[in-house]
Amino acid sequence: YFTYRSKWRGCTVTAGATSPSRNWYFAEGCTRPGFEEWILLANYLEETVPATVYLILEDGNVTPVRLNLPPHTRQTISVNKEAGEGRDVGARVEADKPICAERVMYFNYHGNWPGGHACSGLSRPRNTYLFPEGYTGAGFEEWLSLYLPRETAAGGADVRLECLFPQGESQSLAIHLDPDTRHTLNINDLVGKGTDVSLHLSSQVPFLAERPMYFNYRGVCRGGHVSKGVEAPGTKWYLAEGTTRPGFDTYLCLMNPGDVDANVELALFCSVSGLPFDTKKLTISVPARSRTTSNIEDFLLDYPTESIDVSAELSSDQPIAVERPLYHSGASFETVNAMDHIRNLSLGIGPRVMGTEGDLAAADYLAGTLTGYGYEVTVQEVPLPNGTKTRNVIAKRKPGEIEIMQAADPSQETETGIALVKNILVIGAHYDTKIATGSPGANDNASGTAVVLELARCLKETSLSIEPYFVLFGGEERLVEGTDLHHFGSRLFVSQLPSSVRNILLGAVIVDMVGVGSQLYARTMGVGPMVLCNSLLSYASGAGIHLPYMQSGSYSDHEPFENAGIPAVWLEVKDDPWYHTPADSYDKINPAHIENTGRLLEGFIRSLK
Repeated sequence: YFTYRSKWRGCTVTAGATSPSRNWYFAEGCTRPGFEEWILLANYLEETVPATVYLILEDGNVTPVRLNLPPHTRQTISVNKEAGEGRDVGARVEADKPICAERVMYFNYHGNWPGGHACSGLSRPRNTYLFPEGYTGAGFEEWLSLYLPRETAAGGADVRLECLFPQGESQSLAIHLDPDTRHTLNINDLVGKGTDVSLHLSSQVPFLAERPMYFNYRGVCRGGHVSKGVEAPGTKWYLAEGTTRPGFDTYLCLMNPGDVDANVELALFCSVSGLPFDTKKLTISVPARSRTTSNIEDFLLDYPTESIDVSAELSSDQPIAVERPLYHSGASFETVNAMDHIRNLSLGIGPRVMGTEGDLAAADYLAGTLTGYGYEVTVQEVPLPNGTKTRNVIAKRKPGEIEIMQAADPSQETETGIALVKNILVIGAHYDTKIATGSPGANDNASGTAVVLELARCLKETSLSIEPYFVLFGGEERLVEGTDLHHFGSRLFVSQLPSSVRNILLGAVIVDMVGVGSQLYARTMGVGPMVLCNSLLSYASGAGIHLPYMQSGSYSDHEPFENAGIPAVWLEVKDDPWYHTPADSYDKINPAHIENTGRLLEGFIRSLK
């Protein structure tokens, strides 16, 4: 796990080599903008070993890099420096004595998907490659990197590529490889978007292939991974890594390249702290010439916990190939996720004036996002004086996820006769923009909305001492200047709070305009109880966070809570010279303010008892 150059976060994993070799090959490599590539050479011998790294470029040129490896040392080559920027690069390593070689790449793909991947080299070219994993759906881009060493076929070679899909369909094509030239295929363009796909490559002449993939998994996990594939299918496969802990998704991709359906016996070896080791067994059918995908979590729904470390053993009656992709969205506030929401709301949707199509599109986006995080989402319609309506989007944990007990006090009973063990905290923000301004509302208030969305994601699978309600309000802005016609969503929400909730409501934290300015403030009108605000100020002080208090007017959605006697606090970064204008745009947002606000609230919510 890393934060490369203090800016690109990600992780890498690779299988090591079983033995040193005098020759190593890499098909993948890139020095385009946003990519940094390194080749690592290790000499385990007692003597100095001369070596040459040949960088194979996309235009057929070859750049040699010669060096001597002292005994028991590791040396690092910057491919960007040696090959130059803007290149696609394969590599061949030749050493006088056996050594080991690995390639590491760090990137910010499309300027917004940071990560890294690593791969040990191949000691020889192969005739066959199988890649079970592959996906071209939203947020995924899949590539194929190919390289034919000149010494294997000076005149070039033809490679057959077969794409296998879940329904047993297939697609084939022939690819001609020129020697000592790096070739690149975009699999999304080749097979179309939105499909699972496995790749089977074969040639009469040995060649090199790797499959890099870059992704924004479900909008919450960015990065990439790379595979050098397997040389042949088999009937036995073992996978040591796998987990269903919060923030992790582990998948099994099974590829059957044969003409006979495969029946696969899957044994999952489950480990949970404090519980005996357990084995879960089941059967998976993989039709001939097809690919299947399974989420490990779906096999363990009857398990007594959601946090399971898993290893797998697969036994098949027909040769198959297996791959295990794992995605880690993390269980802490990620600024890049919040920035994506700000971009989607302010650029993708734009103005979100209450009662308009933009307002409806935003509510749909918020509801879909929170539903995707696994919440029970309610859309509360809010009538407006002009005859239109806006909406509140309310997200709570599903009933089976909330700790409950019989109510000791009948006044605390819910409609089902039970009461929550935990107190409730509302974390809210408005998502609408000001009428007749043309404002895209990046800071006011996609910024606050994005912080609430990302808090909802990172707290979803976390055990908390309080129960969070995430509420995105419509209709906060003033409908008619000089009147009291504003805060429609939050006023309706407060007025319809059942007593069972009011009695255990700690209060409301409102996040409004936190992306532009110089200082974050905790604000109240001074009308309602100060207990929640004081608690937040105390937490910030103890955490070493400078959070001054500033009294406010009735300018945000804390107003109806305070007027109802409910503790509330508004977080705002001041001052923003562009709000309520067309210049309230995404490029003005300071990600550091988003991060500071999100991390402050994440820590505060986790600290509440």
